[in-house]
Amino acid sequence: MKHKLRRQILTLIQGTVIAQLLPIIIAPILTRIYTPEQFGILAIYMAVISVLTPIVNARYELAISLPKQERNALALYVLTIKINLVVTGIATLIVLIFKNNIIQIFSLEDGVWILLLPIGLFLTGVINSFTYINNRMERFNYLAKSKVYQASSMVFMQLGLGILKFGSFGLVIGYIVGQCLAILNLNRKLSINQKITEEKIDKELILKVSKEYNEFPKYAMITHSMESFSAQTPSFFLTKFFGAATAGYYSLTNRTVNMPLSLVGKAVGDVFLSNASKVYREYGECKRIYVKTAKVLAMIPIIPFIILFIWGEELFGIVFGDEWKIAGTYMKILIPAIYLQFIANPLSHMFIIAKKIKLDLVIQIIIFILSISAFLVGNFIFKSTEVSLSLFSSVLCLKYLIFIIISFNLAKGNESGYGNNK
Repeated sequence: MKHKLRRQILTLIQGTVIAQLLPIIIAPILTRIYTPEQFGILAIYMAVISVLTPIVNARYELAISLPKQERNALALYVLTIKINLVVTGIATLIVLIFKNNIIQIFSLEDGVWILLLPIGLFLTGVINSFTYINNRMERFNYLAKSKVYQASSMVFMQLGLGILKFGSFGLVIGYIVGQCLAILNLNRKLSINQKITEEKIDKELILKVSKEYNEFPKYAMITHSMESFSAQTPSFFLTKFFGAATAGYYSLTNRTVNMPLSLVGKAVGDVFLSNASKVYREYGECKRIYVKTAKVLAMIPIIPFIILFIWGEELFGIVFGDEWKIAGTYMKILIPAIYLQFIANPLSHMFIIAKKIKLDLVIQIIIFILSISAFLVGNFIFKSTEVSLSLFSSVLCLKYLIFIIISFNLAKGNESGYGNNK
């Protein structure tokens, strides 16, 4: 189990690292082609997609790893696709009817990106469905390759459209093209339609699994929507209070530091979910896997973070241009939160494994309120971007410390009062 876990983690990390090298290499070129305001538009687009992502599949995709019978897992997959189609249809109508209102909410002049929201939302839902079915089948090689295809196609498209002066539209189109390439790879040799036909997945079974795992739309969907909104609070409130350019500076920090680490963390989390859920089902605890995974997560970012904390502003100015030096300041403010996030997020799968989604919801509601409060206080009392981000970073540190403590107790199962022992 130990060597298998390490091999699976390394497979996904290798794919993720390769996937992120190219965007980081290309980023200094993109920052000289696109303006901070244009990056701010992309940040808002991705933030809206992120907040709506938990709704698009009603979070049923998280349950795909849980059933003992393959047939039930396939039924959950079909359910996620059907829900995705309905939600995307509703989103399309909302965008078409309320386009101007949405533009006014964000105080933006460029509204073309809004018309592309339903497309990005649908593709995100499909990627999530494919990711979890691939995870269940332990197709970690395909998961790793999909990250490479998505990242590389995205940056090359953004680079080409940037040279052709497509502006923020080019950044968004590049993002969508990357999603399409990821889906094509995740579906390769999966034969999902054949499996669905062979297992005779019918409406009755789909209805059955929807009821059996209804805690996911009831609790996980709301929980993760709040979590996503809390995480995307900077993009929304920086744009509203301080302008799209400020959101663009923040987005560069997110693009070059937080996103690569998040993808590495997600790769580790995918393996952790697959292995820990199996062990937990059998033994009622998964403490050893939890501790091993936590140690790996704690060690990975230490050296890069020390370098960035000491020389962050200078490095951002040299690499991305003097105009982007302020992004290095934002990055230094957020480093403690990013580090704890890297450790906590993959391990927070314990809330799903131990079926403690209600507990997760309570925590997310509190953090949701505190995150919004951080920016309201930072803007209306201090009128400062740096203070707003500092308060937000403190809220995130509190959140991830709580997650680490509780998820560890859940992993202990029989040893604590938290576990879902069977």
